[in-house]
Formats: sequence, structure tokens, C-alpha cells
Amino acid sequence: GVTREFNFKEGDGFSFERFISAEDVEKFAEVVGDSNPIHLDEGFAGNSFFKKRIVHGAFLGGLISKALGMDFPGEGTVYISQNSSFKRPVFVDSTVKVELKVTRVDVEKRRLVLDTTILNSDGKVCLAGSAEVWLPE
Repeated sequence: GVTREFNFKEGDGFSFERFISAEDVEKFAEVVGDSNPIHLDEGFAGNSFFKKRIVHGAFLGGLISKALGMDFPGEGTVYISQNSSFKRPVFVDSTVKVELKVTRVDVEKRRLVLDTTILNSDGKVCLAGSAEVWLPE
């Protein structure tokens, strides 16, 4: 096969914005089977600490996975690990910004460590984390 160039450097990155609709959240809940009412039930969420429906943490993780595998580093990327800390909720029917930034490059093993951050529409951090990926030749 074609050997992919491995010419990444610290500080390289990628970001994109994504609107997360109620329908997106309902589809995700159905696919994974997590129908916790904090995500799906307006009345339940209204009486909760958050006061509004919130997006599944795993949905946010999925957006990071999508960015790594499709955008940067891109197709063929293998996810090795992810750690994530949820700092504040993402509300249903809101826009998030997903940011990836290379913090470590291992040329020999063709691995990257990246900061993975998700911000809400106010620019506040909702998910802070780090991922390690491998780019097979």
C-alpha cells in the first residue's frame, strides 16, 4: 500500500463546529441504548441540577473520534486511548467547537498525543482531554 507521510509537529491541529440537535441526541440514545431522562426528557431535565436537557458525554467523545478518524490526522487513524474530563454540560440544541492539538510526536512509532477539547458556544471548556493515536503505514 501507499506509505502515508508522517510529518506532524507539536502545535499542529484542527477544529470544527457542530450543532447538536434534539434529534441527534435522540438517535444517539436509541443506537447506544442510553435513554437516561437527563438527555431526553424536558420535564425531568427541567427539575434537575442542570435545568435543561444535556448531551451524552459519549456523544461528545464520538465527535472527537470523528475528527481524528476523518479530519486530522484523518482516514486510517487508529484510536489508542482517550481520557476526558467533563467540566460543564453541553445543552441539547446548541453548537460546540471541537479542537485537536498535537502535544507529542513519536516518529518512530508513528504515534501522536493530542489535546482534545470541546467548547460551548460561549467559548467555555465542556470537555478537556487527551488522546493517543497511531497512524499505520
